[in-house]
Amino acid sequence: MRCAFLPVTGKWRRTRSAALWEQAILALLSEKSIGAAAGKCGVNEKTLRRWLAGDEAFKTAYSDARQATFDAGMGRIQAFTARAVDTLEDLLDAKKYPSVRLDAARTVAEIGIHQPDAETILRKLEEIDAAQRQR
Repeated sequence: MRCAFLPVTGKWRRTRSAALWEQAILALLSEKSIGAAAGKCGVNEKTLRRWLAGDEAFKTAYSDARQATFDAGMGRIQAFTARAVDTLEDLLDAKKYPSVRLDAARTVAEIGIHQPDAETILRKLEEIDAAQRQR
């Protein structure tokens, strides 16, 4: 059997396994359950569960794919942040519908209230990361 490079792991695997792994990972990312993912990619559900539980290379590939998917989604959200703030600003001036103004004001206030919490969490995570690097 031929070997192929599996992009999600950065490693060489047998071609059939590489293709199955890639299909399984894509199915896991897009389906609501492991059973549905198994059905979509044509892998037995027990096999897919075994890969998730005991195959470190598969778990790493799946984790990397999940992280990449999350990062891509967060990038899209960040791209819309300025538009969202502009919309909230416009809604704060809505004279015709006071409930719209109230909802916009509430949203802005909630963001403002939670911002210091988010900054504290990020600062503490950076401190933990720096402490771990020193070890």
